[in-house]
Amino acid sequence: MEEILKKFEAKRAEELNKPEQKENVLSPEKQKEILKEAVDEKIAETPIVSTVRQQVVQQTTVKLKNEPKERQIELLVQMVFDKGIVEAIEVAKNLDSPYLLDEFHDTLIDHLYDKLVIEGKLKQI
Repeated sequence: MEEILKKFEAKRAEELNKPEQKENVLSPEKQKEILKEAVDEKIAETPIVSTVRQQVVQQTTVKLKNEPKERQIELLVQMVFDKGIVEAIEVAKNLDSPYLLDEFHDTLIDHLYDKLVIEGKLKQI
């Protein structure tokens, strides 16, 4: 998670330093967009999980398979904070649902944004 936050802060600072940026404030939508870019970059550079971790991913996938979609998303978001984004993404991919993967991604961005606001790293406008 720290890597994502560092990427987010760097991208946010870059956006605030653009000449067309008149105020030193970004809208919540723009901040979520930047956060999404940071998460997407982390996902893209995520290495393949080890064989041992892959077994855990498979076991977790089996456990989540019969849960309702909303519960799957909730559990995947929690997994990001408990076990890391790599494992959560692998489980989400193994659930083999583009809809679920997209909803998980959007929900994760919302949770990360809220967490940054609560921690005082962002001001909610």
